[in-house]
Amino acid sequence: MDVAFTQSKYMDATSYLNASDPMPVRAISSNDRPTRLTLSPLYELPFGKGRKFLPSSKGVVGALVSGWQTQGMWLVQAGPALGFGNAIFLGDIKNIPLPKDQRTIDRWFNVDAGFERDTTKQLANNIVTLSPRFSGIRGDGLNWWNLSFIKNTTIRERLRLQFRAEAANVFNHPKFGGPNTTPSSTSFGQVSSIGQAPRTIQFGLKILF
Repeated sequence: MDVAFTQSKYMDATSYLNASDPMPVRAISSNDRPTRLTLSPLYELPFGKGRKFLPSSKGVVGALVSGWQTQGMWLVQAGPALGFGNAIFLGDIKNIPLPKDQRTIDRWFNVDAGFERDTTKQLANNIVTLSPRFSGIRGDGLNWWNLSFIKNTTIRERLRLQFRAEAANVFNHPKFGGPNTTPSSTSFGQVSSIGQAPRTIQFGLKILF
């Protein structure tokens, strides 16, 4: 089994908050994903000649039950950091994130944490001071499972036929797109898109020589 776990924090300074700023603002990168875990096990099924089950199988039966493997891949990754643009915010930033059990696609974060939502009170010209992204306020992360069944059949000494049945996102977990982060919008805090493909299944044959 292959296991990979990373924990990191990426910052960048590639854009200006205001045209008059002498230096780019240092902020959480749009590519920042502080945690990522990948598990990739491969298991050879114990069937067929020389295996625990049906060890004496021969001929057509032996060819059918031998050479099977199953492989999986599980990927868990934190979502992207969110920002609110040139918003008027008068509250405590710590009150914006919602606990996971309270988060829904209709209310991804606390829209009542201190945002000015009245469209008539939005500022047309001002010096922006709000950070472009916040590490503790994030979009949906990945929870992705792939599963494969592989059958290797020896035709001759140096010639094999491989059959593969593969399912991507096998449990059909949704990954939601980013929520609306414009405080003056009527859909502020709501998710209206899916950012991950649904379950897909494919079959393939490969000749190895």
